[in-house]
Amino acid sequence: MNMLDFGIEVIALSASGVLAPGPLFFANLVYGTRHDKWSGIKVAYGHTAVELPLIIMLAAGLFTFDSAKKYVSVVGLVGGIAILAFAGLQIATILKEKRGYDMPSLAGGKGPFIMGVALSALNPFFILWWFTVGLKLISDSAAFGVTMGVVILFALHIWMDYAWLASTAYLASKGAFTLKSRRYYPILFLALTVVMIYYGVSFVSQAASQHIYP
Repeated sequence: MNMLDFGIEVIALSASGVLAPGPLFFANLVYGTRHDKWSGIKVAYGHTAVELPLIIMLAAGLFTFDSAKKYVSVVGLVGGIAILAFAGLQIATILKEKRGYDMPSLAGGKGPFIMGVALSALNPFFILWWFTVGLKLISDSAAFGVTMGVVILFALHIWMDYAWLASTAYLASKGAFTLKSRRYYPILFLALTVVMIYYGVSFVSQAASQHIYP
């Protein structure tokens, strides 16, 4: 496989993971509406902090898909609970603001970075994607050498995460700017939070159905 063919393969297959709506994407929109236009970059930083070590470990052969099955189930349970907690705090923030209180938002400080880490590490679909589609890309990258292959793969993949998260957070921040002074803004924000709740419940129910408990 030459470099051009590999690059096309990485970009085409990466789109299935990067552009798929999931908890990280919707949390990114939440931070875009409540924080600033740069929050997507911070979310992407957190995502990178999880994704790069995972790629390196897979390339080094430290994990196999079979040994990861129970781990993915545990990730789904913990991730679902974390997502529900995040959604609950965001709803509480809206209610506090409507009552005239100034409650600090999770979007402040290092919130976007931490959420980027949490919703990547605790997302079973993200883990499964790398153990299936991603593992094929890592295998193909070995044609350029183990180390260089990982570098090339990561470079071809990660820019899509940054472009997608940064652009969508930026657009969300612009939309929020026009809505913040209107009564429709809380409705938009709560709609995003409801989507987060859906993912949280889905992750927990799927983990429970796999009987991961002792």
